[in-house]
Amino acid sequence: MNYYFILGRENKISQKELESVLAGFDFGFSPKYTSILSDHVLEIKLDIGTDQIKKLIDILGGTVKIFQKITAGDENIADLLRRENFSGKLIFGLSNYTNSKIDVFKIALQVKKSLKKSLRIIAGKDDDKLSSAQSFQYNMDGKNIEYGIFPGGVGKLIAVQNIDLWTEFDYGKPRSDAKSGMLPPKLARMMVNIAADQKSKFKNLDQSDKLDTRNCSDFVVVDPFCGSGNILLQALALGCDIIGSDISEKAVADTKANISWQTQNSKFKTQNCNLKFIISREDATKFDFSKINQDFIIVSEPYLGRPRNAKLRIEEEAEAKKEISKLYLDFLSNLKLTANSNNIKAICLVFPLFELANGKRISIFAEIVDFFFEIGYTSIYPPMEYGRDYQVVKREIVVLKVRS
Repeated sequence: MNYYFILGRENKISQKELESVLAGFDFGFSPKYTSILSDHVLEIKLDIGTDQIKKLIDILGGTVKIFQKITAGDENIADLLRRENFSGKLIFGLSNYTNSKIDVFKIALQVKKSLKKSLRIIAGKDDDKLSSAQSFQYNMDGKNIEYGIFPGGVGKLIAVQNIDLWTEFDYGKPRSDAKSGMLPPKLARMMVNIAADQKSKFKNLDQSDKLDTRNCSDFVVVDPFCGSGNILLQALALGCDIIGSDISEKAVADTKANISWQTQNSKFKTQNCNLKFIISREDATKFDFSKINQDFIIVSEPYLGRPRNAKLRIEEEAEAKKEISKLYLDFLSNLKLTANSNNIKAICLVFPLFELANGKRISIFAEIVDFFFEIGYTSIYPPMEYGRDYQVVKREIVVLKVRS
């Protein structure tokens, strides 16, 4: 069966996350089974039940919609909808994911006229497609119907991201601290999934109604710069045990409060789960990582420098590079020195990418990558950039492993 995955704004990171999650089904991306239709649309052939594919939307942070391919070519939309054999009033939406301009609202009106049934047409807010917010609001993956027009086929929406849940993750938690950085929850989720990679298989592959978390029982997620706990909260949501620390007492208190909130919130799957977590005040550059006597992945956003509203001035460049580079170097040196290397399965870190007033960009990762190699780390993927055009400090997502 073929499925269309609609990726979010940060499509490169979203695609890498999808690759990592599907590896849990022993699926490897290859031209034979995967077609990149555009920057934000992938068509993938998967021998996995549709109910299981639907559940992936609860695991992925960077995929906003999933369609099941129902026909190849340009079969008449009215005929497809007629086969749905619906009764009563139906809300219907049509989204265009081709590279051509299509008047989908006009087509939908023609469908309504042809069927002569009670049909409410929803016009897309994102140009010629329904936004994920619209699809969720109108239950287009449930009692109502959304078709997507793709190059070489038509798909039916089977899953859409729960925007209410992600809004709760972002704005509902009791503690946050803008000064120490506020990693977006979806990015935190993607980073955990990318770091987990093939280390994690999925629970209940033969019980699709229970496929809602990753099977993280054989490793723990560690964030040694936990801030207010966004990464740890997403790891908990995926069913992972966690260890978090920060040099700031306030950060530790904030993380504990946010974990308590999430584990007691009925909206989240972590409620009443028997997950383990340890949160403590520690200096990541001095912590003895040998205390973690099991396999672990590190997912973290260290200090990116002070918040900035303007691009870095040329005279500030050297100081910023020195201050931030030292933190990363000291942390990774300490990790390599104290941890059992066999226990470190992956390290997924955020590095700052500075925009300078003279038009240049400074990548802290690029500045110190040679040092990582010298002390025994290797980069798994090229850095993946995250950030909007107007942001003067963007993020680079880097995945490292200890070289064997």
